[in-house]
Amino acid sequence: MTPRHASTPILLLVLALSAPLVGCDATARLTEQEHIQRAKDFEDKGDLRGSIIELKNAIQKNPDSPQARLLLGQVYLKAGLGAEAEKELVRAESLGVNRESIKPQLGEALVLMGEYKRVLDEINPGEKTSRVNRARIYQVRADALLRSGKLGDACALYQQSLEVDKSNPPTYWGLAQCAVAERNLPKAKHWLDEALKLPSQQARSWIFVGDWAQLNRDPEAALAAYTQALKAEPNQLTALQSRAALQMALGQLDAAQADVDKVAKLAPKSLSAHYLKGLLSFERQDYAAARESLQAIFKITSNHLPSVLLAGATDYSLGSYGQAETHLARYLERFPGHRYARRLLAATQIKQGQPDRALTTLAPLLTPDNLDAQVLVVAAEAYRLKGEHTQAADYLARAAALDPSNASIQAQLGFNRLAAGDSQTAISELNRASALDPTQHRADVLLVMAHLDRKEYDQALAAVDALEKKLKNSPATHTMRGNALFGKKDYAGARASFERALGIDPAFLPAVTSLAELDLRDKRPDAARKRFEQVLSHDKNNLAAMMALADFAAQARREQEQVGWLERAAKAHPAALPPRAALVRHLLGKKEFQKALAIANEMLGANPDNPAALELLGSVQLAMQDYPGALSTFTRLAQKAEHSADAQLRLAVAQIAGNRLADARATLDKALKLQPGHEPSVDALIQLEMRANKPDQALQIARRHQASRPQSPLGFEREGDVLLAQKRHDLAAKAYTQALSQGAGPEAFVKLHRADVLAGNAATADPKLAQWLRQNPQDPVVRLYAADYFAASGRTQDAVAAYQAVLGLVPDSTAALNNLASLYQKLGDRRARATAEQAYKLEPGNPAVLDTLGWILVQDGQAGRGLELLNRALAGLPGNPTVRYHRAVALARSGDKAGGRRELEALLRSAPAFPEAEAARAELKKL
Repeated sequence: MTPRHASTPILLLVLALSAPLVGCDATARLTEQEHIQRAKDFEDKGDLRGSIIELKNAIQKNPDSPQARLLLGQVYLKAGLGAEAEKELVRAESLGVNRESIKPQLGEALVLMGEYKRVLDEINPGEKTSRVNRARIYQVRADALLRSGKLGDACALYQQSLEVDKSNPPTYWGLAQCAVAERNLPKAKHWLDEALKLPSQQARSWIFVGDWAQLNRDPEAALAAYTQALKAEPNQLTALQSRAALQMALGQLDAAQADVDKVAKLAPKSLSAHYLKGLLSFERQDYAAARESLQAIFKITSNHLPSVLLAGATDYSLGSYGQAETHLARYLERFPGHRYARRLLAATQIKQGQPDRALTTLAPLLTPDNLDAQVLVVAAEAYRLKGEHTQAADYLARAAALDPSNASIQAQLGFNRLAAGDSQTAISELNRASALDPTQHRADVLLVMAHLDRKEYDQALAAVDALEKKLKNSPATHTMRGNALFGKKDYAGARASFERALGIDPAFLPAVTSLAELDLRDKRPDAARKRFEQVLSHDKNNLAAMMALADFAAQARREQEQVGWLERAAKAHPAALPPRAALVRHLLGKKEFQKALAIANEMLGANPDNPAALELLGSVQLAMQDYPGALSTFTRLAQKAEHSADAQLRLAVAQIAGNRLADARATLDKALKLQPGHEPSVDALIQLEMRANKPDQALQIARRHQASRPQSPLGFEREGDVLLAQKRHDLAAKAYTQALSQGAGPEAFVKLHRADVLAGNAATADPKLAQWLRQNPQDPVVRLYAADYFAASGRTQDAVAAYQAVLGLVPDSTAALNNLASLYQKLGDRRARATAEQAYKLEPGNPAVLDTLGWILVQDGQAGRGLELLNRALAGLPGNPTVRYHRAVALARSGDKAGGRRELEALLRSAPAFPEAEAARAELKKL
């Protein structure tokens, strides 16, 4: 679903030139009258900018020239600059120009300024007003009434103007607008034809004819009319603007470029120049350039509503969904009935994972008589996101009925079937979509995906063959062929296809990623890494490539290189979230909270109110135990995404951390009303009740979830947790067994084994553990648990073997290294110190690691360094008797026997039965 902006000719008509046009005194020897004559010559040629410069030069020669002031006001009117025109006309009147003669022009200036009440209060015909001016005043007053929403009064006054004088073109334009309001397009055309019979203002009349043709859905006639206007006045800005916008809507971008360039030349600093440039960039899908043009507009004014709408569409296309929502909501405040803006706002909310809000936004358009197929498609996407595939299919079927030849809608039907898991029906519908429009390829792409999803690799290859006829010489087709061949285990063929894709586009990321995966499969990580470096040689700021290289560096434990890539990506993409989020996660892991906080704040500054940025900042604040700050941030998130259960959950987590349990319970209830059965919220609510020492309520919630989601393991696993906490071990084991039958993971098996052991059933539990390890040899979670269990049970050799197996799966497991080092030391294995040093290198601040390495050093005769590490360990584990014992021995062996003796005596008084108590007493006797 890719919403696009719609043409809005009525809005384009109100674009106005806003920047003052200033000239320089390059003709200082000319007289005032010579400047005025040159200004008239420029005006006759349609060069309003040149005319304004000459008139300003004339005024520099004589600031009190009524003629120059009057002419300058009239030219400003032609340029659409109402405020500037009023200023000069009022000055001309003060210099002696008769007010009756300029009343119509003053009224026109006020209309341009939006000062409709002033028009009705100040611009009235007098006894000495000429017939021609009386008709023009009636017309200007009618313009003010029309723009004030008083259609009947305006149309009556236009008719009165016509009765007074039939030679005023704007009167006919007004009558045409009245006819349009009455939905009488033939009558509107009649009035415009009458205006064209008049010799004056032909260009403006043709512009209205063009607008009428657009309303009549005749774009070719509209283009012809705007072209006629430009034949009459080659520099007519409104005609240039309207023709450029229409050419863009028709996809004639090169032709539009010529008109946009001309507008920029005639009025380089105007709103219209910036807007048209931005609109053309948007049509060319150069969204960054479009945003630059819009920023130039917003420096001038924040109230140019066509730009607000375009900003919404641009931010949507750039993935800045929070900013897009802000712009679109603002636009809809002024134009609540604008279908495109409403549809795009709903699409934006869908992108933010807020399908319920999207459906609320679409509600005014989802009427039984709705004839907008695209609105139905967006609604279907919202229901698909909610997992309600039947409702989504109903809306798509309605859309297909409205537009039966639309291959995109038919493809969406197929995609919905894919999402629902009905691949076979999806394939049928995608085949139909492909046949509907041989020039489009989206359905063919989805068809290939469907076959790949079903592991029908031969059918996928046949679909790729068909797609290649539509997408000739495309890297995408070669990549899809490679994926199918990979599925057939034809790795050489897959590699050749991916290489062909890169031959067409060396920076095509899907092919690069697939080749890198093949390289890793062949144990060639350097080759995989170089592929992404090659992408950067073609596209130096490619975000995905830089992120991939950061991942490679992280896997190779090259921390400085990893951070370098992330910082480079962040610098190249100032508003991008992924590199900053990765940097924050890295810094949190190193407990460098202030640096993480600075980056999170920077990210939020670049993406104001973006839910992902808010969530990251709140996570940093939670890690820092800044509970008030986290609460404030997550409250903002919950307000910004008020219909998101996930956002409410984040707020509840912050409330729990701040010990505001009643507030957290209410927030979680709200999350579950927004999305019944939302498992993370159910889980948090159960754990909240356990924290509040309400196990019966926790058990009730778990069992209620079992009833509503019988296929989910969560309710059964949490029942086991509650029962285990109540020491009802047999019942807990039964609950965990049920959870495992519903697909629970290794953590549930660990709990099952623990429950069985605590229930006294180790004889049956241990064979189950051995069986799990045989059936899941790549499972590090249960294997690490087994190693700890063996160590605690005194099965030292089994524990050593298990920890070694864990390290074969996860070489940088600090827990496995640390515990293995302790066992090596116990066994007198010389590998103890090296293993402990490896754990220390991974986590130099971990108190358990500091204790293990420190104790090994003391026993190896390096009591000095050992004491230093044990002091740090005790700071992290204050009062821990084992660490205190190790430190006391270190004190004694480093020369402070008295200190060691005092520490051992104090330790044995406070903890006479800790595990190393006998060893401590023996050490005390030596001292």
